[in-house]
Amino acid sequence: MPVEYSGLLRRLLTDSHVYFALKVLIAMVGLLATALGTGDIQLTVLLSLGVVAGAIAETDDSLWGRVKNLAMTLVCFLFASLCVQYLFPTPWLFALGLASSTFLFVMVGALGQRYATISFGSLLVAIYTMLGAAKAPDLFYQPLALGAGALWYGLVSLLWLWLLPYKTLHEQLAQSYFALSRYLEEKSRFFPADEHGAQAIRHNLAQLNINLVGSLNLAKTALNARLHSQRAQAAPELAGLLRLYLLALEIQERATSSHYPYSRLEADLKQGRVIAGFQEVLQQLAQACRQLGYAILVHEPYHHPKRIRWALEALEDQLEFTHLKQHYPQSLLTPMKFLRRNLASINGLLASAEELQNPATVPMPLPPLARPAPRPLLALLRQHLSLDSMVFRHALRLSLGLVVGYGILQTFELDKGYWILLTVLFVCQPSYSATRRRLMQRMLGTFIGLLIGVPVLWLLPSLHGQLVVMGLAAFLFFTQVRSNYSAAVCFITLYVLMAFNLLDGIGFAILGPRLLDTLLGCLLSYALVAWLWPDWQYKRLPQLIANSLSANARYLSAVLASLHLRRDESLAYRIARKEAHLADSELAMAWQSMLVEPSKRRRFLDLCFTLTWRNHALLSYISALGAHRDQLEPITGLAQISRHLSHTLTQAAGQLAGEAPQEEQGPCPLPAPDSTEEQLMLSQQLTLISQLADELLALANQSRLLTATQGATMPTPS
Repeated sequence: MPVEYSGLLRRLLTDSHVYFALKVLIAMVGLLATALGTGDIQLTVLLSLGVVAGAIAETDDSLWGRVKNLAMTLVCFLFASLCVQYLFPTPWLFALGLASSTFLFVMVGALGQRYATISFGSLLVAIYTMLGAAKAPDLFYQPLALGAGALWYGLVSLLWLWLLPYKTLHEQLAQSYFALSRYLEEKSRFFPADEHGAQAIRHNLAQLNINLVGSLNLAKTALNARLHSQRAQAAPELAGLLRLYLLALEIQERATSSHYPYSRLEADLKQGRVIAGFQEVLQQLAQACRQLGYAILVHEPYHHPKRIRWALEALEDQLEFTHLKQHYPQSLLTPMKFLRRNLASINGLLASAEELQNPATVPMPLPPLARPAPRPLLALLRQHLSLDSMVFRHALRLSLGLVVGYGILQTFELDKGYWILLTVLFVCQPSYSATRRRLMQRMLGTFIGLLIGVPVLWLLPSLHGQLVVMGLAAFLFFTQVRSNYSAAVCFITLYVLMAFNLLDGIGFAILGPRLLDTLLGCLLSYALVAWLWPDWQYKRLPQLIANSLSANARYLSAVLASLHLRRDESLAYRIARKEAHLADSELAMAWQSMLVEPSKRRRFLDLCFTLTWRNHALLSYISALGAHRDQLEPITGLAQISRHLSHTLTQAAGQLAGEAPQEEQGPCPLPAPDSTEEQLMLSQQLTLISQLADELLALANQSRLLTATQGATMPTPS
């Protein structure tokens, strides 16, 4: 029992959200200790607000990169706070400065994630300054206090990073393996599945691939931030983590691969034990991925389960036995053999993770990772200076929303009306779907936070008790802000109630205004994204599927170019594979977003569903070729087939991008049946890819025609 509690505590402390919040808690404890020593409650609250803003503006980076980010953050915070404090006495000038600075900060966020988070934190500091601007003793009091709080948190974070330089990377890699586990678990449901069930599973896999691609991207970003120096590349722990990342990429390709139309498998095999065997192996591999992720997370050795090898051997024996009884055709037996080989390869890759956790066994030198090519900052900004840019539209909406919110509080003389602006800042997102989710979460979290706050204020009237609640609420806010926004809002509402009660003794008095301001801010945010340049998903759908088809065509070309060669995870191959998965993920996200849009805006809903699962099926068939590319032998007419498939996918992408339809090139020259299993496997996969490519071309043409006649009757949303 003590071991179980120890493991649970270790898992809790290594959770990325708790790990992030612990830094905030340490910074808060230092501030609260200062408050108890000096008795200056107002300064303590301002410093704590600076800590919150500094934590929100933080991005993952190396130690030197974090130092540069902190310096940039402090400059931006001081600038934003000073501008607010200086312009506050002149409302019309303040409104003009609010609009221009908001637009500027949001546009600067287009330069990259680092700039986006710092810009958001600066806007947050500006609104925090508004809350106490009327009572500030001088021009520099609030800016310096808020900046000092951010600096204090930054120093705590830098010390934490110096002590645990690769902790974030461990977390991101662990999440990647957890996402692989969920993907394999869902894929096991193919055994068995009928036609309707297979479509639903394909669609679910496309949705799960969003999290998998996102986790792998975050891990890659964390790796790139630490691999830029020669000294870092020589670090044994970092080398092992890089190899584990590359291992996850190989497993992803094998996990997403499809070797047969699984909806026909039960009818064709006529053997439930074999199907159950495939399902059992997939479930055990999913569990092994989960165990490896946990081992990475808690810095423990990974012990690969030996029972998976026994299950694979039993599956092979059962498949051979049923073949002797049923006399399966080679067109069925060969894909089943390659599917079993693929699962055995995943098992071998997971088993190799045991050695990768030992720095002495990590292969050297380290392979390169793709890094985005540097681009001039002005050129990047110029690229977004049009209404076609989502960033530009968001900058206009947010600027207008904050100015309108400021106008409301000035017109109706709302004493604490700056919470309207704070709500708009947090709720108003670049897309309608994201804003709507935030809106509901914000309202729910605020209401629950107020319900909790009333008895807390009543039961803990003392200074010490409320300071403790403030620190605890800030800690809990950061444990939830990245995963459960409603809970995060609940805790930050409790934090605000304590802060205002300590500053002015009006904790109960702001309960009603806080709820009203939140409601007004949510309504204003909804109006902005619904009426001003709304970005409905059906308008983005043609370009998204075009991007995905083009990426799949490049991935297929990269696979076919490396057939029967030494297996090599080259940088060019990994880039082609990654781009295909990214495009597939964006298409699946468009489907998710479409589901929360107004009914009359859900155009092409059935088409989007069909495109999503078929595109993921195409990616799966290509991935199967990629998984076995070093074993498959070229077949007769391969070059002609490759050109035909590439042309079909490119033609479909071009039509969706607005190009004129090209003359049809006729059916794909079907591959001739060849003698070896490797050639037969290649032939069958190319046939499946050809069928899907033709179907996607037809759907692309349908989507293009529907787009061209948007005023016509649309398909009924389902």
